[in-house]
Amino acid sequence: MSRPRPPVPGFFQHLLLLWGLRLHLGLNQGPGKSRLLAVAAFLGSSAPGVLLGLSFFKLMRLPLIVHSNVWPYFILNLLCFVTAATWVTWPLLSAGVDDHSELSRYAAFPISPFRLLMGSTVASLFEPRALVFYAPLTGAAVGYASRHRLASPWLAAVLYVLFALFCAAWSRVGLYTVINVLRAKHSARIMGGGMVAFLVAASFIPPIDTSWLTSVGEAGVGALDMSLIINAAVALSQVPPGFFGDGLGQLAHGRVGIALLEAFGLLFFTAMGMTVAYALLMRFHRQAGGRSGGDRGDGKDSDPFATTGSRFDTLLRREVLDLWRNPRARLLAAVPFILAILLKLLSGRDLFVYLLGGSADAWVMGGLSIYGAVVIASTFSQNTFAYDGHGFAVFLAAPMSLADVLRAKNRVQGVAALGMAVLVGAFYRVYFGSGTLVDFLCSMVAVAAVVPMLLAAGNFLSLYFPVKFHASLKRRDRVPLTASMLGILAASVGCMPFGHALRAAGKDGPGWQSVAFIAAFAVLHFGVYLATRPLAMRLLEQRREVVLRAVTRE
Repeated sequence: MSRPRPPVPGFFQHLLLLWGLRLHLGLNQGPGKSRLLAVAAFLGSSAPGVLLGLSFFKLMRLPLIVHSNVWPYFILNLLCFVTAATWVTWPLLSAGVDDHSELSRYAAFPISPFRLLMGSTVASLFEPRALVFYAPLTGAAVGYASRHRLASPWLAAVLYVLFALFCAAWSRVGLYTVINVLRAKHSARIMGGGMVAFLVAASFIPPIDTSWLTSVGEAGVGALDMSLIINAAVALSQVPPGFFGDGLGQLAHGRVGIALLEAFGLLFFTAMGMTVAYALLMRFHRQAGGRSGGDRGDGKDSDPFATTGSRFDTLLRREVLDLWRNPRARLLAAVPFILAILLKLLSGRDLFVYLLGGSADAWVMGGLSIYGAVVIASTFSQNTFAYDGHGFAVFLAAPMSLADVLRAKNRVQGVAALGMAVLVGAFYRVYFGSGTLVDFLCSMVAVAAVVPMLLAAGNFLSLYFPVKFHASLKRRDRVPLTASMLGILAASVGCMPFGHALRAAGKDGPGWQSVAFIAAFAVLHFGVYLATRPLAMRLLEQRREVVLRAVTRE
């Protein structure tokens, strides 16, 4: 007698399974890994969201805000727009290509592709970065509701859920757009052409008027032309992300019907986002077809290693070619320039000048340069044995010392990060037409202080938290939260001299003493890197089999 077939799991069962697998893969959990440490890392990475939420909760309860007819709606609508924009652009800012793989990873599961996409989208709402992203809006909304009686509180909760789903859906659109570009045959040309087109288009858009900053002065916000704030609040409420903030305002005035219409609007645009995301995802998997991703540019018969003079030079050239051909590196290299264009388009430098005075260019140029260096150095140095696919297995089979391999990787990643910072700093000087030689040198020595710390930390993180990275972009295992937090800590330590020097300079701007101070720490950090590298090399020989199993597992 045959046994009856077990029932197919429902959507919520699939969702629980998906969350469990995401947690297991995301924490890189296996034998010997501490679940307590993994939970602590999750809570630690989500902790900033609590502080942000409480801050905006208190802000919305200030008497000046509570008794105003404009400021509560402006703050809510602005937070709605910023939250949605952060969600949608995050795949670009972080070059995130790790979540797209679930359709292929779980292909054998009894689940339809669309249900898997839905479950993956809902599951993304409970990741640490998501908790941080929508914490300010959550705190502001709760603070607003605590001071204003809402006609239908249940509808406010529905609006909040729909807004979160709207952000998650369009974040998937951004993610799958990015992976389709990375997977394209001519990805480098597409990204380069897109950035040039963006630069040209931005040059025709008039910058935002920031003259009101100087009119505020010592008079405070009361000196502001409130018509500007009112028009901004209305404009923000008329775009889909603003439906949530405007809906809360409508409920506070007893207009349940209008709030209900805005809930349907959020539902409609969420469905539209899911439809576009599903189409982009299926397009990616149809075109994957075994190609290795990106225009590798190696169709010619010329041998790139024909002119190398030594084995170490060959290793260096191989690492340079792998990094150059990596689609993720191309995307990361484009991000600081896009941020600089957006900064000028939104007149962001004027705001920094108002807040920071003569130090504004050093802060902004240094921030963009450090960001460009950090995303290149940390992304590849913290997974240095796996970002090129199965390349580590080739090194193990070759008659060479793994210490040379590590030195070559460190050198290429460090030089790439420094070169990226120089390009970003030069672009800022030419594009904005501002910034002194001292500002530029402060930025460059700040990068020189950060990169050694990233390389030193990356060597150990690569040995103790190795993850598999597929060069074809078909699948990328997640970097464990513990490794991410340790990497952030290393970057923070590297940035501390730059931050301290500019804070000491105040609004007068940095001087040559600031450059000397940061340069001294750059030398110190380089010494730390040199002192820790021999230990990393010895550990590499001891853990070579562990690393190999981790980066080649299927």
